[in-house]
Amino acid sequence: MSAIGANPENIDKIYVDVKNSIHNEEFRNIPAKDKIIFLPQCMRHPSKCKAKLGKYGYECQHCGSCKITKIVKEGEKRGYRIFIAPGGSMVFKVIKELQPKAALGVACLKELVMAHEEIPIPTQSVELSRDGCINTDVDIRKVLDKMDGHAEEE
Repeated sequence: MSAIGANPENIDKIYVDVKNSIHNEEFRNIPAKDKIIFLPQCMRHPSKCKAKLGKYGYECQHCGSCKITKIVKEGEKRGYRIFIAPGGSMVFKVIKELQPKAALGVACLKELVMAHEEIPIPTQSVELSRDGCINTDVDIRKVLDKMDGHAEEE
């Protein structure tokens, strides 16, 4: 509990929701070809993943061992460029070098807060449904809804 009696995690969730709300319309109005999606490498299946580390993170080989395959396929159908980031520094490298107009990120709450504070373009984010730095998970429907420009409804 914080000094004001609120759980800091709840405050972070509110912060991320507010940031998503502020940028939702602008994000929605940018064409998919000008947006990028960042997925965390921790969603990869630890022993089955066939992804290779490339210049801009892991490159999905569509092995189907995790949800990344489905998200990548759906994102590419919509025209997104998708990156599986091994860490935050890769996110900033991609943004600096490729200069997208908007970004959608999937990550743990702590990383989403940092991203919303430091990424200089309109952002949308989806919190992992299970975090912990290995074998994490996300609700694919929430990611697809954000890709399609829908505000999250709880």
